[in-house]
Amino acid sequence: MEFKATRTFFDQAEKFGLRCACEDCSQFDARTETCIHGYPNDVHRLAYLRSSPPVIVPCKDFELAL
Repeated sequence: MEFKATRTFFDQAEKFGLRCACEDCSQFDARTETCIHGYPNDVHRLAYLRSSPPVIVPCKDFELAL
């Protein structure tokens, strides 16, 4: 599933502290910039989410890192 993100989406994500990128996930290894499960993560990274036009592709294994 994927959807185009609008300016409203990014405004609300900032306002409410919503997170959906690999860099916010506990399954992400920042040292190697990979998913610890070996899943491809190109479309889940912050750089991709900030691209134009932005498309959100939620990861099925996302777990918020606290």
